[in-house]
Amino acid sequence: AVSVGVASAQAVASNANRRGLVLVNTSSSRISLGFGATAVLDSGITLYPGGVFQMDEYLFDLGAVNAIASAATSNLAVQEYT
Repeated sequence: AVSVGVASAQAVASNANRRGLVLVNTSSSRISLGFGATAVLDSGITLYPGGVFQMDEYLFDLGAVNAIASAATSNLAVQEYT
């Protein structure tokens, strides 16, 4: 898991060996994601509490994933497959 704050920051590093990625918002706040770009709150992919993002063949990306939250120290569970 990673702690996501109120400023966009890298949550998952780029990985040329990535085969899959699952992100779960285990916090009580909103978390927005940016793939290879700055994350903007409530823009693009936004996970509400309990929300799940699962990378599939249509959303596949090897780059870094940035995240921003609506509250400080919001938990984002990360499962990366290589």
